[in-house]
Amino acid sequence: MSAGWTQLDRWTRWWLVASVVFGAGLFVAACTVSAYNGTISQTLVQANGKRAIVIVAIPLVGALLAIAAIVARLGHARSGVGIVAWLVIGVLGALALLGVLTIGPFVAPVPGCLLVAALRIQEAGRTRS
Repeated sequence: MSAGWTQLDRWTRWWLVASVVFGAGLFVAACTVSAYNGTISQTLVQANGKRAIVIVAIPLVGALLAIAAIVARLGHARSGVGIVAWLVIGVLGALALLGVLTIGPFVAPVPGCLLVAALRIQEAGRTRS
């Protein structure tokens, strides 16, 4: 375990893990769950090709990037989550908002979980100071 990871309380770690689980679940579902009704039933990836894989991988990669940035920052004894984590949360939130009529509702839990974790870390930093 990293020193930064162990500095987080149990609930904050849970929110971070939940963001990865939601991102991974979206990726797996896009590849395996039949998404289209009609004469031919196809998964999202079968119907839209390789670009769909890239699009549904963005939330998972973003969650992992944000967690890595948070853990690295805490491992170096810096307070807060840092600009990288906030940028990732903002980009994922924008992706969910822009795709609200398509994939957005399925992406939204990832930045939501990351946001809750980031706010908990920020608040813990304020109470320690």
